[in-house]
Amino acid sequence: MELLIVLGAIVVAILVFGWVFKLIRNTLQMALFIGFVLLVLYFVLGVGPGSLWEQLQNWLSDPAGP
Repeated sequence: MELLIVLGAIVVAILVFGWVFKLIRNTLQMALFIGFVLLVLYFVLGVGPGSLWEQLQNWLSDPAGP
């Protein structure tokens, strides 16, 4: 019986580790993608972080829109 509990615990640990690994990988991919988009906006279009932040503040302060 103890062997089944140990095997079950190992299976659960492997599943949890796999889920955490996928979560971290997807988070890093999204962070790199967002950074790439921000760099493109800055270097290609000349849109800086200040103007992006102002636009976000405008959207959040007036959720109904114009």
